[in-house]
Amino acid sequence: MATLVVLGSGIMATALATPFTDNGNEVRLVGTHLDREIIDSIKNTGVHPNLNLEVPPNVTAYQLEEAAEAFDGVDLVMSGVNSFGVDWAGEQLAGLLRPGMHVIALAKGMQADDDGNLTILPRALMAHLPDDLRDQVSISAIAGPSIAGEVAMRRHTCVVFTGENPEVLDLWRDLFATDFYHVWTSSDFVGVEVCAATKNCYAFGAGFMHGQLDALDEDHPQYVNFNYGAALFGQASVEMTQFMDLLGGQPSTVLGLPGIGDCFVTCRCRRLPASASGGRTGTARCAR
Repeated sequence: MATLVVLGSGIMATALATPFTDNGNEVRLVGTHLDREIIDSIKNTGVHPNLNLEVPPNVTAYQLEEAAEAFDGVDLVMSGVNSFGVDWAGEQLAGLLRPGMHVIALAKGMQADDDGNLTILPRALMAHLPDDLRDQVSISAIAGPSIAGEVAMRRHTCVVFTGENPEVLDLWRDLFATDFYHVWTSSDFVGVEVCAATKNCYAFGAGFMHGQLDALDEDHPQYVNFNYGAALFGQASVEMTQFMDLLGGQPSTVLGLPGIGDCFVTCRCRRLPASASGGRTGTARCAR
């Protein structure tokens, strides 16, 4: 049995406990300073209040001040914070990680320095570690099309685990893959992460497809405005490929799960209310 400690108890980080524990493993879920009510709910009722679902029985919840206890004796770590929390999480992990640990990250996005140079978030996370420690831990990431509630409900889901070490990626895949959670691996670390960030721009644009109709208040709702959406979706594939040229990813990555696949599910879920989208809506909750 393997044990995974997760820093952050958001909806996707918690949902991923389902496939991991379905494989007979254990999860220690550590809340951030913003997650106190979530952790209290899980401790007291077993229910994640934002997912509105019971967490698997092999999940143990910890408040942030109990993080050292949760990390004790564990070699597998997930950074489950969102993009706004990456620097904070890196600072926390700098004092909690030990040599030989394997880290996998969920946050999607890129950071820009003062000169406009972009860094994928898994590397931004690790930049907070001391130099000698950074060289002794691995960093990978999860990308590709998935909605948190569907993962928690064991809906068929296909994702990509990415990083620079194929052997480490195989380790993560074997720990998470189930009959419903299907895992591909890719060593195109930059390409996968750039797709995961940029597809959100086009997904927001796809929201205008419905917003235009709402503004027109037409009498023929069966004519949805898919023509506009198709044009935007096609342009998204072109521009994400251009990002690969600029930032060093592989153009073929855009055509698979991390690019067009993830763009599709994010575009589609924008129309759903929060109760139906399981964590993706037209608001920030849609981000994983």
